[in-house]
Amino acid sequence: MITYAWRSTLAEAELKDVESLLEQAVEYDAEAGFSTATPTMAGRGEVRHLLVAIAPPGERGSVALDRLPDVPVVAYLRLDVRGEVADVQLVVRPEFRSHGIATLLAELLDEQPTGWSSVAGVRRLRAWAHGAHPAAERMARRFGARADHALFKTLRFIGGSRPFAGDDVGAAVEPAPDGPAEMVEGHLAGIAPGEREVLARGRTRLATAAGSVLVGVDAKDPAGQPACIALDPAGVPAGDVRALLTTALLRVQADGARVAQMYVDALSEAFVGASRGLGFQHDQSDLLYLRPL
Repeated sequence: MITYAWRSTLAEAELKDVESLLEQAVEYDAEAGFSTATPTMAGRGEVRHLLVAIAPPGERGSVALDRLPDVPVVAYLRLDVRGEVADVQLVVRPEFRSHGIATLLAELLDEQPTGWSSVAGVRRLRAWAHGAHPAAERMARRFGARADHALFKTLRFIGGSRPFAGDDVGAAVEPAPDGPAEMVEGHLAGIAPGEREVLARGRTRLATAAGSVLVGVDAKDPAGQPACIALDPAGVPAGDVRALLTTALLRVQADGARVAQMYVDALSEAFVGASRGLGFQHDQSDLLYLRPL
């Protein structure tokens, strides 16, 4: 029913087909915040692309599938290979979801000599699932993957009739033109474009002797768009995390924000505790799955 082909680079026409698929998926997944893929982003290692095609209507073995459009690419997979580990990004065209395309592809890649075994040296796969993605959870159970890490996207409403109040620790203000660093490797590669836009607002660093936090609001609509707060808790004493976040909330509130968005490392007890204590509410969980081959 489906076929696949590996590419070391995408031809111009293939890239257009993939970008068309991803544009439709991003629009379809906007509210859920599901993962996307980045075919043109520079890789951390060797990058390979997998294009998945399906038989034409009338030859798909299913009335439901035969009703779907005749398109050149129904799924796209990007593989970043670094030694024994490969990072996977997979997106299925929205119309073809819930028809077993991803599951069948995973089975074929396991079974056929042109699948995973054709990628020399790879022994483990890593894949991020952004948001409450039931298909990712089902596939993880079926193919023996386990959740290895998690980040929580959280929101804190501020300003308006119930402004946030706290003690400002008097941090130094510095520009941060590069924006927030990646908290866990690979998380930003497949993040939804809307979430990437929020993170890109974090271009001001509030620094103290204990550590620093990046903040920023939307320049045109600070009240209508989420502000960014980005803290890397590594090296920050547990007792100082709350003070840094308090200062960050006060800063974005003063700049006109009415809601702040922040990713929290689920494995950092100090970070999770401080964010909850300050009233950040869980919005979604991003899970990193690890699967041995």
